Amino acid sequence: MTPVRSFAEAVLARAETAPGDEVIRPAGEPGWTAARLAERATAIARGLTRLAGPGDLVATAVRNGPEAVALTTALSMLGAVELPLPAELDAGWARQLAKSGGCVATIADSARLGGEPHLAGLAESTVVIGDLGGDGPLPRFVPELSTPALVMTTSGTTGRPKGAVLPNGAGLGQARRVQRAMRYDSSDVLYNFFPWQHINARHAAFLPALLGGSVLVVGRRFSASRFWDMARAEGVTAFNFMGAVCVMLLRQHERDRSHPVRRAYGGPAPAWLVHEMAERFGVRLLQAYACTELGDVATTPVDELCPGAAGRPVPEYEVRVSDGELLVRPQCPDLTFTGYLGDPDATEAAWRDGWFRTGDQARIEDGWLYFEGRSADVIRRRGINISAVSVEEAAASMPGVAAAAAVGVASELTEDEVLLVVVPAPGETLDPAAVRAHCAARLPRHSVPRYVSVEKDLPRNGSLKVVRAPLRDRGLPPTVWDAEEGGTR
Repeated sequence: MTPVRSFAEAVLARAETAPGDEVIRPAGEPGWTAARLAERATAIARGLTRLAGPGDLVATAVRNGPEAVALTTALSMLGAVELPLPAELDAGWARQLAKSGGCVATIADSARLGGEPHLAGLAESTVVIGDLGGDGPLPRFVPELSTPALVMTTSGTTGRPKGAVLPNGAGLGQARRVQRAMRYDSSDVLYNFFPWQHINARHAAFLPALLGGSVLVVGRRFSASRFWDMARAEGVTAFNFMGAVCVMLLRQHERDRSHPVRRAYGGPAPAWLVHEMAERFGVRLLQAYACTELGDVATTPVDELCPGAAGRPVPEYEVRVSDGELLVRPQCPDLTFTGYLGDPDATEAAWRDGWFRTGDQARIEDGWLYFEGRSADVIRRRGINISAVSVEEAAASMPGVAAAAAVGVASELTEDEVLLVVVPAPGETLDPAAVRAHCAARLPRHSVPRYVSVEKDLPRNGSLKVVRAPLRDRGLPPTVWDAEEGGTR
């Protein structure tokens, strides 16, 4: 069988070999077979032929579900380049990306169009996905692994939004690496609630499920309180996690093993979280390190476990650490992004002599990669670099703490002081002094936070990852607790 070279070819190959197989199912709803998905994608592609062709940029804004997957498949059939726009993306940046790529059309669902009126002004044509269809002939398009397929929004290495241009080989390569690590097969039912505009949903969930003969269950949002009931009802055997997902599950449920879930892919997963999820829920957390530009760089195979590590570097990439920063070099063509859309300076700055500069702090021990946070999130105190992640992990291990974020704030002694922001679990109260004492028992002296602020919530993005920049930029809140002053300022 000829190896697939695009998203569309992966879908069509499954439809040809197993047309009756269920491939995707919205939680609580009937599923779509491979044949139905291919049929809907073909109809959408026929309806799009008047708007887009090979190399044309098409912006999309469609909620999770089979229709979103069918739209991506259709664009791939035509050789068009998709620009999926997250709901949280600033309107100005959406306009800039669309303009940089010469966007020819916007395809959206009615809910996104109603809530984000700027979507209608990104291109000359705006179409509601439900109106797309047709039965005319399709132009023949032959994809290659090097063919541009997708522009994914990312902060890149400088923190501001950019559009990473990904060829077909990047998505397929990531999917194969995830599939290799997780060993999905026809007995598996995967669950993913991340937006279709996120690389996790596409290349680390749907495509690996498709390649492995599995079913993907799609959720519109994450609910910790209903998670295990949903898993039982849908027969979920594995799920993808990021951000605070597993911590939320631990805060909501004391113990529950009466479900079919046995493993989960994602990160971050500090050692204590790996142990707790296994002990209370019987779920093995298999951590990975990935980024939009490269896909998976390190994965944890199902037959190995090193709690706290982000995985073993995959053979497709060479990795090294220079001045604390993780650098990655591809060993094969068509694995990585080809550049940032309309931003050649940022593209050039992201590479150094063939090595991609991730902007992440890391270390390598005994063949395992350990992620230690973004370079921008490193706190420098008394001449020593402090990982925000290590401070947050110490705080999160305290009973009653639902979430934590650590940032550097200006110090009268120059460099930084550590500000720790904590969110109490439902029904709990937190004493800042007790939180600091808990951290002090688990951290080196230079890492212990001087300031502790108890707040209702933390800023997060669409993937539930904590966004530290707003906390860092605002400085000290007026009610912050200061260890050097013995209480609230």
